[in-house]
Amino acid sequence: MKRPNPTFLTKAVEIREKRHHRARVIIIVLVVLTLLTVFILKVASMQKLYKEEYPELVGAGTSTAGTTEESEEETRETSEATETADTTEETTEQILAPVVATETTVQTEAATESTAQNNSPDPFTEAESVTFRSSYPLQTISHEDRDVRLDDLKQSVTDYINSNPGERIAFRYINLSSNETLGINDLEPIVPAGSFSLPISIAFRQRINNGWNTDTATVTYQGEDAPEGSSYIADTYESGKQFYLRTCQYLALTRNDNLALSYMLNAMGGIENNWTTIGSISSYINYTESIIYRDRNDNLQRGPHRSSVYDMAAYAEYLYINYINYPDVYQSIINDMSESQMPTGFSTAFAEGTLILHVSGRNVDYEAYTDVAIIDAEEPVVLVVYCECASADRAATIQADLATYVARYLTYCHS
Repeated sequence: MKRPNPTFLTKAVEIREKRHHRARVIIIVLVVLTLLTVFILKVASMQKLYKEEYPELVGAGTSTAGTTEESEEETRETSEATETADTTEETTEQILAPVVATETTVQTEAATESTAQNNSPDPFTEAESVTFRSSYPLQTISHEDRDVRLDDLKQSVTDYINSNPGERIAFRYINLSSNETLGINDLEPIVPAGSFSLPISIAFRQRINNGWNTDTATVTYQGEDAPEGSSYIADTYESGKQFYLRTCQYLALTRNDNLALSYMLNAMGGIENNWTTIGSISSYINYTESIIYRDRNDNLQRGPHRSSVYDMAAYAEYLYINYINYPDVYQSIINDMSESQMPTGFSTAFAEGTLILHVSGRNVDYEAYTDVAIIDAEEPVVLVVYCECASADRAATIQADLATYVARYLTYCHS
């Protein structure tokens, strides 16, 4: 048997090794192409996701993706398989980093824009007109029985006040239908605080009606603190914000905003220039003069800006009567009182759905809390309760308790 030619065997081995080498190269190329294809699909998927979730970032994402694709072409031509994998990871990080940074920048800019204050006065839109009942149920008890029940009401309120000697309480009730009245400590000096926006608003509406000025006249908040109490304006806005006078009336009546009230008074020339109008309604205690009295702690107090629940009830009664006769003049006050943002204990005493128009006053320094209300119950009534007590919560309890006596009395008269 002939031996194989050694030269032939050597060539055969070389051919086989070349084929194996070619196969390895082809496999490597296929692996590289597969990885690149997966990478490109992944990038496309991420771009689509960012486009859906962050449309404002699409430009930045597209630009980065284009740069990445060019880098991938260079990598494909010059790198081997292992180097391509490393480059892929780095490229992915380069895609994500600019997107995240851009998102943060956009959110920061949006937040800055949202907190920028517009100093122009905000438009004011009048609410739908609030009205009282057109008719009321007839009384079902005799007048004699009613007189007895009214005496019982007076005794209940008196006993309640006497049972709380550490608190200073004043009470006033006016029936707008029968004209009956009831007052306990109703002539005592009180600190009405923001509730005095009621007579000031009455004078303001009369001035507007007489052509003195318009609701759209503006005032500017200069960053000052609220006089004698709280202020929604001072708590909410930066210096430079403008407000319509109509907005000031709304804030004074609905939010007990003493700064808004002072803007109204300043525009009207001060309380002294309007006291003739207000005092002609009621002035048992002159709001502009210094008054001397003792507070709930028996400390001597002296100063102006005092009133009485007798006067405050008279202002509410005046508003009701003149609104009936001149609704166009006083409708805005009725609307504002119906939208009060201040809590009142009166609401818990009367049936659900009862229209309660009220304005509140708070002066924490004097521990003084006032609530003045027109209540459209079985009969329309005015109710004013003033408390000097430890807290607003305690004042609300006192108001609710005394209002409950009134509510039960009215219900009995129509039972």
